[in-house]
This record gives sequence, structure tokens and C-alpha cells, in this order.
Amino acid sequence: MKIFAHHAHVFPEGINREGTIARLLRLLDHCKIDEAVTFAPFAYQLAGTGLEPNQWLEKELKTHPRLRGFGTIDFGRTDFDDQVRAIAELGFRGIKLHPQGQEFDLLGPEAMKVYAAAEKANLFLTFHSGIHHYRLKSYRVVDFDEIAHHFPTLRFSMEHVGGYCFFHEALAVMTNRIPFPPVPGKRCMVFGGMTSIFTQDYNRFWYMSRDRMIELIAQAGVSQLIFGLDFPYNLEQNTLTALSTLHELDLPPDDLALILGGNLRRELGY
Repeated sequence: MKIFAHHAHVFPEGINREGTIARLLRLLDHCKIDEAVTFAPFAYQLAGTGLEPNQWLEKELKTHPRLRGFGTIDFGRTDFDDQVRAIAELGFRGIKLHPQGQEFDLLGPEAMKVYAAAEKANLFLTFHSGIHHYRLKSYRVVDFDEIAHHFPTLRFSMEHVGGYCFFHEALAVMTNRIPFPPVPGKRCMVFGGMTSIFTQDYNRFWYMSRDRMIELIAQAGVSQLIFGLDFPYNLEQNTLTALSTLHELDLPPDDLALILGGNLRRELGY
């Protein structure tokens, strides 16, 4: 089974020696993962380096066909349409957004401009969801339903599926967006990112029990779930634990294959 993993943060060596592309490739080899989606650093992470995050990532990936790229937005600027357009022109098929790390309001006017431009450009958005030590009112998980309502053709994932505390809100958003009754040609555009949810002793506030995983699959469906790494914050041991946990759910092979890259490949067109 070929694995196409989502959610790998990568950095220049001078910023994070454990987060380089070379380090990621070693992890992929060790864990028998074929390909991965990488995220450009956020602007604040490259402050003072003179590097533009998206251009840096695009240049780095030219010699690494196993890796795909997502761009990031600089919320310190106001040219949101231009930033989204530039990301698409670099060949990236998605954008990573982190309301907590980037300190923006999930439903604020700046963010809404990004969503509108991304929907127009047919880009996939990947959000952090769940606790991350910022004002909870700025990134309430239930508000993802508002994004889905206002941008009905925008595809996006809620990484960590709301985390331990807000799992039920994330599940509510996903199931609420499954067309009911079924409508030909209409489908759910909201995905759950199964990322950093597998270990109780590391980032426990994102942990998901086996029972919750089974319920997530039963209610949202395997077609809405995407496996992610959260590299370099998870390295080999956590990644192997995640993969073994998914295998131990005893899903039909075709269902497991969707979670381990089939859905991601379909949505990104790879």
C-alpha cells in the first residue's frame, strides 16, 4: 500500500536542523512512506533571514519529486488576493493556515479574503484545529461550519480533528456538511486531518482514542479522512505508532488506503 502523507513542516537548516527536507526524507524512508505534502514556513518563522517562504519551498522541492508543497500566507501584509495567486502560480495546490500561530481570527475579514481567493483558485486549505495557547474565541472549531457555509466549493481539512477538547465540534462540522438527503454531484468539502492524534504521552490535548476514531469513521466516513505527519514535531517513533494504530483499526484495505493517501491524492489531483 503506497502512503501519501499530509502535513510536514519544513525549514532551512539554520532555522530548524530537525525540520529540514533531508531529515524528512530520512523519516519517510524509515517509515516506508512514499510521498508527502510539505508546508512552507510561516513568515514569522523566517523573520530576519531575507527568505520568502513560498519561493524558498518551491526552489527546494524542484529536486525532490517525492514531495509536494503547500504555501503559507503572511497576515502582516494586506495583499491577500495576490498572495493566493502567487501560491497557485508556484504550482502549489494548497495553503496551510494556523489561526493560533499566525494570530488571526478564523472568521475575520482578512481570513475571509484568503478563503474567497483560495476557492476561486481551487486550492485546498489545511487548518490547525484545537487548543494551541491562543484566544479560543478567535478559532472556535464550530466556526469552521461558517467557512463551509460561505464558501461551498472550498475544500479544507481540520487537522487534529478539533483535538481532545473539541473533537465533537469538529465531527459536528463534518457530518453537518455531508449532503442530506444525498444530492447528485454534491459532496462534503470538509476533511478531518488524522494528525498528532495517536499518542497519549505527547500532545495529549490532541489525542484521540480508538473509540473516537471508530466513531469518526462511522459518522464522517473514510472518504473524508487524511493521515498527516506533523513533522518535525513527530519523528520516527510517533509516526510508526500512528501507522500501526491505523492498521490496528482493522479497516478494509481499500478504506485504509483512502486514509493513507488516497483521499489526499484525489483532492490534490496527484
